[in-house]
Amino acid sequence: MINQFPHLTQFFSSYFHQDWLLEADSANDAVKNYCNTAPPASVAAVSVELRQLLEMPIAQPDLETFLLEELGCYYDPSSDDLTIREWLESVQKSFSNQQPSR
Repeated sequence: MINQFPHLTQFFSSYFHQDWLLEADSANDAVKNYCNTAPPASVAAVSVELRQLLEMPIAQPDLETFLLEELGCYYDPSSDDLTIREWLESVQKSFSNQQPSR
């Protein structure tokens, strides 16, 4: 299933790697950093893949495993009182609302 989400894999492994907190103060900041530095076409591609992922009927524990083991995401949304799905939905919303500053 990882081959289905190459842009998501790039996004999560680049902006939410093991040391992501050295580069951003919060998960929201990491998403904003991506939106402000990535080409608009890349942001759009990640948004499409994220929407596809959210439309899949994946149980919460399986989604957590998939994010960490397959997509390389080391952020735990429970630290911000969010489920994985809630956080992914908020990221999707950020992509829709964020305008890159160029």
